[in-house]
Amino acid sequence: MKKLIIICVFLSILPVLYSCGFKESVVQPDNQSYLWFTGNTVNASAMVDNNREFKIEPGYYLDSHGQKVKKSGKALYEVKPGKHEVVVKRNAEIIVHRVLMISAGATKEVRVP
Repeated sequence: MKKLIIICVFLSILPVLYSCGFKESVVQPDNQSYLWFTGNTVNASAMVDNNREFKIEPGYYLDSHGQKVKKSGKALYEVKPGKHEVVVKRNAEIIVHRVLMISAGATKEVRVP
């Protein structure tokens, strides 16, 4: 009889313990992608997909409309997911020329020597 009571108590507590800590949520990734320029970005300018050339400034990033947005930390450039050609110049000399595939919500690092 004692065993039956213990089994019944255990089976009644089991669903309560099983449900503890379970959290259901929906994660929606960012639809934009970003290029992150690192390294020696002093006097460097970049061009993405033969668009307008812009100066790489660590305290700013350019959004998809070409507007400067102040940001502390990383020098980011907002791009759409997909294939992008990136050219970085310093004193009119090409120092980086890469073709990158960037997925949605990803940030790809472009190291400037």
